Amino acid sequence: MKKIYSTLAAGFVLASSASANLVAFWDFNDGFDVGSGAVQIVHAASSGTGTLYQQRADIDGNGKGGNAFIDAANSINASAGQSMAWDDIAKSGDNDAEFFLTFSTLGLSNIVVSFDLYGRADAPVVSFDVKYDTNALVDAVNPGAVVGTIKDFDSSLSTEFLNNQSVPAGTNDPSFQRVVVDFSSATALNNQSFVAIRFDDFDRDTGNNSMRIDNVMVTAVPEPSAFAALAGVIALGLVALRRRR
Repeated sequence: MKKIYSTLAAGFVLASSASANLVAFWDFNDGFDVGSGAVQIVHAASSGTGTLYQQRADIDGNGKGGNAFIDAANSINASAGQSMAWDDIAKSGDNDAEFFLTFSTLGLSNIVVSFDLYGRADAPVVSFDVKYDTNALVDAVNPGAVVGTIKDFDSSLSTEFLNNQSVPAGTNDPSFQRVVVDFSSATALNNQSFVAIRFDDFDRDTGNNSMRIDNVMVTAVPEPSAFAALAGVIALGLVALRRRR
């Protein structure tokens, strides 16, 4: 009986530590079957639940070489495989490369998004923008040279989170650099049935250049209310065990 009590108590201690849980992860190793002339590629999450929309600019429909990634805490061990890529992130007559992440944060808070970024040595990626909203995305016509339907914020309304955010030094050929964006200050994203985050306006140091992104990961921590509910369940379990004795 003491062993059962200690097991329940340990479960509460571990849960209340508020470690980050995996929401969604994309390794892009499931292949690409969209032509390079496409305006959008839809990627289902490799782990967890979520959808990523890679769109605009000059999408590489075959993908390019990726980066190996390990996160033991979330049981992720991804091979280098492939990455999503754009052959030109500022194609003439088209909008800049961008991608949307969509997922649920019900019962979660402190959202963090991270990914591996690869730019070219002679024209590295130096900055990007981030916007978000909690309304469902809508279909829109790409306003550029590549014709097709893309996703956009409803009525184009969103909240700007980062503008011209600097990319860490070292994001150039031939290595990937891990980029981490912490949304813990964006409390509007907590406990939502739908969240959409857009990364766009990837800027380069000079000229037009290719870009690759791999191992996109979204993590979050359970909200305090979720801990309280768990504590209540554990307490009821302890009471039941005492009565059985």
